[in-house]
Amino acid sequence: MGNSQGEEQLAQPAGTEAWGQGAIFKSRLWDVNQKSLYLQNNELIAGYLQAPNSALEEKIFWIRNRAFGQKNFPVILSIQGGKSCLASSPGSPPELQLESINITDLCKDKEASARFTFFMSNKDGIWRFESAIHPGWFLCTSSKANEPIGLINDPGSSHLVDFYFQPES
Repeated sequence: MGNSQGEEQLAQPAGTEAWGQGAIFKSRLWDVNQKSLYLQNNELIAGYLQAPNSALEEKIFWIRNRAFGQKNFPVILSIQGGKSCLASSPGSPPELQLESINITDLCKDKEASARFTFFMSNKDGIWRFESAIHPGWFLCTSSKANEPIGLINDPGSSHLVDFYFQPES
């Protein structure tokens, strides 16, 4: 697998056989300001991790949510080896939550998995993640370092919704 970040490579990173079985993929995710993700007090934080702290970076484990069909590239995102999933709260305004649930348990039921599903889009190597249950709300980081990641519908200069997303072997 090459290092290009094209959507075609991401769409079938392990071949159609693995894809059809609901394979879990591992990627590195960081915002366009180069902030990495790490876990602190059960919150996912975006900050600048320098050696030796770079080992704290959380890898993103993801699976295609086939319950949502093929359109809009629906995925479920998790950390900690797929044991803690990112979810949009049902309330208004929505908040990003981490829930202790295995990623493979979520992609069987569309209704149950909706809060955990994000539509992934790519433009020129930059990725965005839109909440499936809250259209127009995107995964975001603060423009400040060491702040929790969240959801926002109007990014402005205080929040970033653009990410780099690189598959890992």
